[in-house]
Amino acid sequence: MKRMRLMSYSLIGLLLLSACSSQTTSTTATPSRDAKAVVATQKPEEITGEISFWSWSPEDNVWQTLIKAFNEKYPKIKVNYVRTPSADYDKKIQVAIQGGEVPDVMAFSNGPMIKNYSPILEPLAPLAEKSLGKDWQKLFKTTPMESAKKNDYKTIPTGVAVTPFLSYDVDLFKKVGAEPPKTYDDLKQVVKKFEDAKLPGIVPRLGFAGGKSATVTDAFYTLVNQIAPGKLYEADAGKAKFTDPVFIQATNAFKQFYTDHLFQDGNLTTKFDPDLRDMYEQKRQLPMILVGAWIMTDVANKDGLKIGDRTFGLVPMPTIAGGKTSVLINGDVPLGISKDSKHKEAAWRFVEFMATGDYQTILSKALQFLPVKEGLSMDKSNLKTDIEKQSVDVVLDALTNNVGGIRFLDNAPIEQALFVNLQKVATGSVTPEQAMAEVQKASDAVKR
Repeated sequence: MKRMRLMSYSLIGLLLLSACSSQTTSTTATPSRDAKAVVATQKPEEITGEISFWSWSPEDNVWQTLIKAFNEKYPKIKVNYVRTPSADYDKKIQVAIQGGEVPDVMAFSNGPMIKNYSPILEPLAPLAEKSLGKDWQKLFKTTPMESAKKNDYKTIPTGVAVTPFLSYDVDLFKKVGAEPPKTYDDLKQVVKKFEDAKLPGIVPRLGFAGGKSATVTDAFYTLVNQIAPGKLYEADAGKAKFTDPVFIQATNAFKQFYTDHLFQDGNLTTKFDPDLRDMYEQKRQLPMILVGAWIMTDVANKDGLKIGDRTFGLVPMPTIAGGKTSVLINGDVPLGISKDSKHKEAAWRFVEFMATGDYQTILSKALQFLPVKEGLSMDKSNLKTDIEKQSVDVVLDALTNNVGGIRFLDNAPIEQALFVNLQKVATGSVTPEQAMAEVQKASDAVKR
């Protein structure tokens, strides 16, 4: 990993605007003088401060339980939570930081976003060591912490995301006599059943958020991992070519979803939240969607979302010919602290609570993500039906037996090139071979 000098906010603004076209790297973690003063000497009830927290997660219903538990332990810390839908979050925080409005605690998307903001973030490893001990990393599940380690622990994840899965409306499937698909051919047959049934108001397709870069790469990386585990990460490291046959095969498989008309029309401008989520849950237009395990938080909160009359199932993304079931994981909703925060101790106590405290137990019941804290799993107690409880087992089985790799690559320019060119493949404007040739050009330009 290359080293970077700390930059002024004006330069950070320039960097953020070019985030999609240039690779950036983080600095070696050096705690500020203020951070060195954060020690575990004060009693929780004595720690004071008012801090701002920006994120897209947790949902409001989870936040109420969370903040109540936090204030029972830290009654003199006030947290002002600003929640923004994930589709708008990156832009909102970029504009805020360019304008000098930096929240005390902020969530990040994984990958390039953290690298780009690294200069304004407080190193968290020194704070964690003083508060939790020298072996503080052992409190976390190992694999989801890999991205945090690569970024010198400028952030710490609060959950583990597992994706992609196919979520389906159980009653609609029963109505047309369909079974949850295991293979691509099964999926084609399910779509045909819905086409033939012509159910009023139902779009007979697999819902897909093709307008979100991570969703597109989630699908593509999974296709690659189904047929050649490990090859994707070799190419990211420059040890294999994106023009190799396995990537052409995976790109053709991705294209097939479009030539076979399995995704809903207009999906290339669709984001998950709120677009696809509303189509599936509130508008009840789709019988199934491709999504991460985080859909389970909505399943656990069906009554609150006024969809308590429905039942949802979950299966892994269908496999292509010759492929093996595979999922991607990452440490999700990583939190960072502004190095200019006036209340670092209060900010750290909040991050610590989110990553290792009671929030992890709350998270396990809310099912928004798998808890990142070692020893905690997903709690089924808020689920109402056997098939929904079995969905948790599907997620945990995939975590145990079918992890293909990390959800994000190390090199942001490659991920951006993949997103752009896979969208072109979907529209038919380029061939799979042409698309992967462009991705390889982006890979060749990366200085490793």
